[in-house]
Formats: sequence, C-alpha cells, structure tokens
Amino acid sequence: MGFTTIVDQIAFLGILTICGILAYRFKILNNSAKEVFHKLVFYITLPLLIITKLSSLTFSNEILRNGLFVILGTYLILFVQLIVGKLTAKLFKLERPQAVIHSLHTMLGNIVFLGFPLLDALFPGGEAILYAAIYQLAMNTVMWTYGVYILNPSSSEKGFMNLKKLANPNTIALSIGLLMMIFGIRLPQLLQVSLGGLGQTTLYLAMIYIGILLAQIKIRDMLNRLDVFALSFNKLFLLPIIFIFFFRFLMEVLNFQMNNIAFSVLILEAAMPCMTILVLLAKQFGADDELAMKNFVVSTILSLISLPFILYLIQI
Repeated sequence: MGFTTIVDQIAFLGILTICGILAYRFKILNNSAKEVFHKLVFYITLPLLIITKLSSLTFSNEILRNGLFVILGTYLILFVQLIVGKLTAKLFKLERPQAVIHSLHTMLGNIVFLGFPLLDALFPGGEAILYAAIYQLAMNTVMWTYGVYILNPSSSEKGFMNLKKLANPNTIALSIGLLMMIFGIRLPQLLQVSLGGLGQTTLYLAMIYIGILLAQIKIRDMLNRLDVFALSFNKLFLLPIIFIFFFRFLMEVLNFQMNNIAFSVLILEAAMPCMTILVLLAKQFGADDELAMKNFVVSTILSLISLPFILYLIQI
C-alpha cells in the first residue's frame, strides 16, 4: 500500500472527525448525542461488522497460525507498554491517581473506535477485523482484571470477577463470527448486504463520536503537562517503532511467518492513541479523569501524524 493511500485514509478519518466537531460546535448535536453514538457503535454496528466480515472468510491454517501469533504478541506488547508507563510515571514523580492513569493509558489504546474503522478501511477483506478482534479480546482480559484492580484496589470486584464484563456484544460477535468461519456458514445474501451495510457505518459513527469528544475540550488546557506529551511520544512513536524491529527480528531468528495483515494489525493496534473508555472508568473509580481526558485528546490529535508514519515504516 502506497504512502499516498495511507495518508488519504488518515485524512479521510480526520475529515469525518471534523464533521463531528462542527456538528457539536454548531449545536446540531448536543452532549447526549455522545452516548447515542457510543451505544450505536458498541452494541449494534461494530458487532455486525465483525460477524459479517468474519463469516465471509474461509478458515485456513494460515489464519489460525497468524491468530495465535497475534494473541501472543498482544500480551507481550501490553506487558512492555505497562512497564514503560510505570517507569515514565516514576520519572515524572506522579502521584498515585495520576500515575495509574499514565501507566494504563500507555498500555490501553483506542482500538475499537479508531483501530477497527482504520484497519477495515486499509484491509477491507475481513481478515484484519479478525485479528483486531483477537487483539481486543486479549486487551480486555487485562483491562477488566488488572486495570480495574489498579484503578480501585478497594473494589469488591477483583481479579477474575471482572471477567464477566468480557461477555459484551463485541466478544459475542467474535465468537459467532469465528464459529461461522470455521464451519463455513454463510449469511443469506439479503442479510449479508443489509447487515453488512449497517456494519460499515461503524467508520462514520465512530469518527463523529470522537469528534464530539474533541469538541468538548479546550486545546490550550492540554498544553500545561509535559507527562501527557511524553506519554503520547512513547505510545505513538517510540514503542511502535521498537515493536516493528523487535517482531521483524523474532521472525528472522525464530523463522516463523506472520503475514503482512496480521503484522500490520499487531503494530497499528499498539500504536493507537489513548483509550476512550478509560476516561469514564477513571471518573467512576475516583482516579484522575481530567488527566485521562488530556491524554486522550493530545494522543488522538497527534495520531493523525504518527499513524501515517508508522504505516509507512510497516510497508518498507
């Protein structure tokens, strides 16, 4: 994929995001619309996108092998990101409420509302969505166990008690899609076209949602914390570059093959800006939700520069 195509895809997402910003600024959409868009994507369009894409794939040993590499690579990436987040939190001498957000945001990316639409646009065949869903499943196991525990160590729901939250529409859609792919079950053409078309709206709805979030923030309030920019640099530039060379090195030394789609998904999901939902979790558990919002906004804006660069490095 040429560099021009990569830039065009990011610019396309940027234009959609600006539409969301303008819709909010001109009061076409209000704050309550944010919740509507979130529910539409999370509970309807994204699950349909996953099912219709996966059910159209043909199961093969290559897909199985790449899927295993993705899930193992995801846990390795999350571990490294968490360690780096903890180290930089100590470097900036952050207090616990800020240090927790800093370390978790270094690890947890916006893989659903930005990652899925971008990957589906770059690799429309459906295989990228499969690997992205696997990445999300692995990340959710960490977020709803360790993530919730560290946000609120006094919570009565600890450890694997939070794994019940993994039974959300997207993991259910992943399970259904995998079964349909493995057993070669295809949707009737009418359902594939109608539900698949609805699933394709995920890209537009997700970008409008992100635009509404960005429109609610005053940019000048983002400029007073060096640790926020350090986090974005680590998450968007430094670590993805390290992961590119590290996994390439592993493939050479251990002589295992991961196809370009699986490799691209692994690196791009690791390079996503900070997770949206962590802002809500921070508020719920009494962590620093204001810092979480700053991390999200700054990293999302900078990702318009970093993602084309990372995509270019992957291609070469």
